[in-house]
Amino acid sequence: MPLQREFFLKSAEEVAKELLGKILSRRIGDVVLTAKIVETEAYYGEEDPASRACQNGDLKKTMEKEAGTILVYGVHNNWLINFVTGKEGKAEAVLLRALEPLNFSGNTKGPGLLTKVLRIDKSFHKKDICNCEELWLEDGKAIKEEEVVESYRIGVKKDLKKKLRFYIKNSEWVSKK
Repeated sequence: MPLQREFFLKSAEEVAKELLGKILSRRIGDVVLTAKIVETEAYYGEEDPASRACQNGDLKKTMEKEAGTILVYGVHNNWLINFVTGKEGKAEAVLLRALEPLNFSGNTKGPGLLTKVLRIDKSFHKKDICNCEELWLEDGKAIKEEEVVESYRIGVKKDLKKKLRFYIKNSEWVSKK
């Protein structure tokens, strides 16, 4: 059963941790590809120097939409997929950084790589992950707290003092250890 809106109504940090071990499913024609989420990052509003909400415009407005809204934007010719979290009107989102393929093969060890393999592009921007027929999230095996590694986010010039990157310890699918 797909994750419901309530799952996304928590802070970006909470959702980022709780997404670990969940299953992302992508329908392409008659085929459904499934992958376990193994790495995420949390982002906040204007107070977060690495956030897209620091720049006024569509990305900030999308981060302020209803929890569960899909946010897709481009970086270095790659699409990155995020899910809006928290209360509507407050900018928060979680970036998917890496997946472990379950029923397909492909390099999903990075946010731009996973969107290429799963054919996720700007057409998903502003769709609702809770009501999307081509892309959805389901429960997976729960990840124990001691299996979650916290670190600083990757590839940001200025970061918050808090560790907001989360990944499953010992997963060979994590983008960077």
